[in-house]
Amino acid sequence: MFHPNIKNKSFKKSWLYLALVALFITTGGIITAHAHASEQGFVLLLPTNFYILAGCLAVVASILIVAFIPLHWLVGLFRPLTISNFGHLSRTQNFISLISTILVFWLIYVGFSGPHNPLTNLLPLTIWTVWWMAIVALHGVVGGLWLWLNPWSGLYNFVFDSASRQTLFKLPKALSQWPATLIFLIFFGFLIADPAPDDPSRLAAIVASYWLFTFCGMALFGAKDWLNQCESFHVFFKLIGSLASIQLGKKIKIGWPGWAALNNGSTSIAVSVFVLMILASGSFDGLSETFWWMAKLGVNPLEYPGRSALITPTIAGLIAANFIFCLLFALCIWLGVQLANYGCKTSDKVNFSKAFGQLAISILPIAFGYHVAHYFISFLVSSQYVVVALSDPLAVGANYFGLSHYHVSTGFLKTFQTVKTIWLAQAGIIVSLHILSVIMAHHIATSLFKTRLRILSSQIPLAIFMIFYTFFGLWLLATPRSV
Repeated sequence: MFHPNIKNKSFKKSWLYLALVALFITTGGIITAHAHASEQGFVLLLPTNFYILAGCLAVVASILIVAFIPLHWLVGLFRPLTISNFGHLSRTQNFISLISTILVFWLIYVGFSGPHNPLTNLLPLTIWTVWWMAIVALHGVVGGLWLWLNPWSGLYNFVFDSASRQTLFKLPKALSQWPATLIFLIFFGFLIADPAPDDPSRLAAIVASYWLFTFCGMALFGAKDWLNQCESFHVFFKLIGSLASIQLGKKIKIGWPGWAALNNGSTSIAVSVFVLMILASGSFDGLSETFWWMAKLGVNPLEYPGRSALITPTIAGLIAANFIFCLLFALCIWLGVQLANYGCKTSDKVNFSKAFGQLAISILPIAFGYHVAHYFISFLVSSQYVVVALSDPLAVGANYFGLSHYHVSTGFLKTFQTVKTIWLAQAGIIVSLHILSVIMAHHIATSLFKTRLRILSSQIPLAIFMIFYTFFGLWLLATPRSV
């Protein structure tokens, strides 16, 4: 991404780092996210109004701090350091990808042949706990992992000579990442609306079909183009991984969280919409579990009718949530651009599509933070089932790890102090990553607009949007829910 030519001065950059770190540490006391039914009673006893107010004030404070720090500090903050050079690792990546392929095939077999209980079958446990929770969270710490872990690249490179291969068809550039965006929306609809997304045999059929669909697409259109334009999880993990401080590749680089997202160059509108969809879909997932949503549907939350009775309103709500969220974000960017362009000569004006495409990346930390916070408690419980299932994956009476008598515990959800700690941890994740979004948005604005006044003007609507979303995210954590 292009940055303005800002003259270096003799200021000590350490003050910036100290200020930002202090802000992160300060907000650590007001942290949490998504509570489930078993602990919701304790959450309702917490002074959540105070925590929500404190979280919003922390974001406001970050906006004011970032607005007045020297611009060259902000630009320098996101410059990475190279700490190691591994050279070519394609063989190692292909080997690990082949192992992932074998693992996926085995899990599909387990889904069809293993126990029917999703709490003891390794396929749904691996997909929804290890992959959708743990690996996503890990990508926010170490970027580039999906290039190693995806179950297609290794086999594709083994079967085809990818360097010199001529593909049968060519994907139109105009498609951009819209196919991946549509597939991700369909995936999320399955996740939150399907009556039994963790049914082992059904999930096995879906995983097998998607694996075959992706591999055939790579074979027909080429691995690079298909993965970049049509494979939604390649796009998803690339985006989430770009937030990580540590980036794995030919060189290992480390920097401030989000540096890779800001140095990836220009972003297509499709990718920008994909980013917004991650947050909008995840937020609706939480909203669809609340008493508020049940009341809007005319459903008694204490007599929850089950997912099968709510398929249509859930899908309609998901689509509406994404449309409204994208519209509101676009409106904020449009207003910011109008304010920043006011009184400028035509050659200095920034067009809306450019601002929208670049500033959407600043929403990534919020999307990632809510994802981690939303599934945090589920992971604490489900990860125990994963360990137990590994001891007897086919339910044939095996006891490979001596865990046959282990009982999954949810006792930490039944005491006030532990629930409070978990809730505060979730809130801190949300608030801290909102602050990172503020910093990233201001950094992007410095590359779009030439003067500090225009930069600040462009950020006013987006800052209001981020403050509101901090309130909304923390409210989702604290509000009563039916499931």
